[in-house]
Formats: sequence, C-alpha cells, structure tokens
Amino acid sequence: MEKILRSNKFVMIVALFIAIILWLFVTGDQITRTTPQREVWRDVPLEVENLSPDYVVTDMPASVDVTLEGLPEDFADLTVAEIEAYVDLSDKGSGNHLVPVQARSLRGLEIVLLEPEQVRVSIEAFLTDDFEVEVNLIGSPAQGWELYQYDLLPEEILVGAPESIFERVDRVVVLVDKTGMRLMESVELSPVVYDPDGNRVEELVLDPSLVTVRLEFQRVETPEPDNAGEE
Repeated sequence: MEKILRSNKFVMIVALFIAIILWLFVTGDQITRTTPQREVWRDVPLEVENLSPDYVVTDMPASVDVTLEGLPEDFADLTVAEIEAYVDLSDKGSGNHLVPVQARSLRGLEIVLLEPEQVRVSIEAFLTDDFEVEVNLIGSPAQGWELYQYDLLPEEILVGAPESIFERVDRVVVLVDKTGMRLMESVELSPVVYDPDGNRVEELVLDPSLVTVRLEFQRVETPEPDNAGEE
C-alpha cells in the first residue's frame, strides 16, 4: 500500500483528479456568471406620466410586479428605486381608461413581464376657484374685555379638487376661540371646508393652507352708579 501511495502513477492520478475538480469549479462559476437569470420584483410603485395639468388621477393601482432578466452581476445591490413602472396618459381626459403598463430599468435589465399588463385609470378634471373665508367666533374674552374688531388675512383662499369633490364645496370657515383673550391677539388657523349639509369636505388643495386672524379687544366700560335721589 505504501508503495502505491509513493508511486508516480498514483501522484499523477491524484493531480489529474484535483485538476478536473478545479476545472469543473471554474467552469461552473463562469457558466453561472454568464448565464442570464430572472428575478421578480413585487410592489414596484406605479407612476403617472404625461397627464395634463388640468386633470388628476382619482383611482389607479398603487403598484405592479416586474420580472427582469439579466446577468447575476447586473442584479447586485439592485433596489426597487432603480425600476420605474408607469402609465402614459398622453391625450387622456375625464373618464375611465384601460392603459398598458410600461417599465424601465436604470441598469438596462430586460423587462420580461409586467403583472398586470394593463390597469384601469380613473381621471377627473381638476377644478379651482377663490372662496371667501368666513370667521366663526366662539368663547368669551378675558373678564372685563370685549372684542372691538378683527382682521382676516387673506380674506379669500384658492380651493382646488377633483371635480366630484369640488362640486360639494359650499363654505370655507375658520373657527376662532377667543376664550381668555385681551388687548391684541393674532392666531394662525387652518380653514375648514363644508358642503351644503354642513359636512366637512376633505382631500382638497387649499392655497394658502393657513390664514391669520388678528383680533383687537377693548375694556368693557363699567356704568357709573346712579346716585340720583340720595341726600
């Protein structure tokens, strides 16, 4: 046995075996690195392109799944931010539209599959108008003081919303609680929008989003006692 282990023939066989193992390892690694692979990226945010500024999307899937193909090294440290999924809304107006989903990969990876391939997009006209701001005063000033006057800046604000929401807008109000106030007070408040039934209307664009109410108070004059008839 010892003679066999020391023989040149045995050494050559072992060396050949090691060489084959190394060759298989290197070749396999090269095949792996040069063979394209596919990866599925789920929940890629779906964006909008080329929509007219006169319109707004009111309903659309938030994300899609994107299948990419490329070399393993192309996927190294890839993030979802490097994949763009979008719908092209050129020449699309109000209504429901079935549009194809498109995608880009910033590394040049091939886009193999998009799921879904089409999405339904709802579009509405975006309407704006100026509304006068009403001031609703509640509460009582500090004892011995009364409200003399107030100023509102600005007196009007721009309200914008999709048409189905905008048509509900009736009044724009700021609620001022003057409890404990005296002398001069200034408060910044967010206007509240109501429909004709007194319900709040949400999902609006308000410009500006805050208004300033300046209030001036004066002392309450105490009537002098009536001394008539006293001796």
